[in-house]
Amino acid sequence: MNLEEIAGLAGVSRSTVSRVVNGDHRVSTDVRQRVAEIIRAHNYYPNAAARSLASRRTRILGLLIPHTVGVLFRDPFFPVLIQGVVDACNDADHNLTMLMEAAGERIASPRVYERVIRGRHIDGVLIASSVIEDPFVARLQDDGFPFVLIGRHPHLVVSHVDVDNRGGARTGVAHLLGHGRRRIAMIAGPTNMMAAIDRHAGYVDAHRDAGRLPEAELTVHSDFTRRGGYGAMRDLLATAADPPDAVFVASDTMASGALQALRDHGLRVPDDVAVLGFDGLEETLVSQPILSTVVQPAEEEGREAVRTLLELIDHPDRAPIQRCLTTRLALRRSCGCLGEPAQAAVDVASGGAAA
Repeated sequence: MNLEEIAGLAGVSRSTVSRVVNGDHRVSTDVRQRVAEIIRAHNYYPNAAARSLASRRTRILGLLIPHTVGVLFRDPFFPVLIQGVVDACNDADHNLTMLMEAAGERIASPRVYERVIRGRHIDGVLIASSVIEDPFVARLQDDGFPFVLIGRHPHLVVSHVDVDNRGGARTGVAHLLGHGRRRIAMIAGPTNMMAAIDRHAGYVDAHRDAGRLPEAELTVHSDFTRRGGYGAMRDLLATAADPPDAVFVASDTMASGALQALRDHGLRVPDDVAVLGFDGLEETLVSQPILSTVVQPAEEEGREAVRTLLELIDHPDRAPIQRCLTTRLALRRSCGCLGEPAQAAVDVASGGAAA
């Protein structure tokens, strides 16, 4: 089956079939539907190379996560995000390529730029979990290449899809304060990542809302790993003049390490120290105790990032698109709430809380 045969069955020209296949809008709805039904009935797949030449698009999107491969696949957050990206690409009939080479700690390799971006092997790129100082983003902006950040940039006005990291952290810490906890520590993420900065800002906001200031000695920064969470919790217990009675952890993966450090130190959760995470990973449903957490819609974030990137590709002259998704608070045992894991949650946008 080829374009000429499909055109004959549909009673239209070959060029009309080509327009339908390539998503050209200059075809009536009736004709488009008729051609599409014949294509589906005969299980026709257009030649990718020919389609690319006709549309001047590869129909391939890139996903760049500037981490080493080992870190990428050990962190359970990324598979959830990637699943959303893959689903949205499938829905839009696009392919996805992972740009996995890294030159340093969360810094994209310039070789990726030269080989993939400058070579126009993809139509656009999604960038997740990059650091503020990564020159890759500014270079894309200068070259006018379509891209979307998953997470916002503090200085550049660029397209992004983010979650309300600051508001989610603020609501979570406010819940701990509502439990009567007063020495609330924070295990924060890296100081050069925007999500970590926003979550720490939400921690500070919640204290200020309560007429308090957080104690500087109760904040420890680490990377978003289980080992990092374990070491940060151990350091908090060793160096604080008085031990905290609660800890807000900037990721669920770090929180699992913090829970282990508390157990090793002989402390009970939540009796001695309440713990609250951030992410909403399924792995937290089997932690001991089950982790209370701020749930971010990571899969939807991936899907929305793809949809946003396709908008930019279709309309290259439009202004940057910036979208923010809400989070919710899942209250379980580790913060002192005794509900079952299925007992979800308080919508952060409503500002509610449950005990």
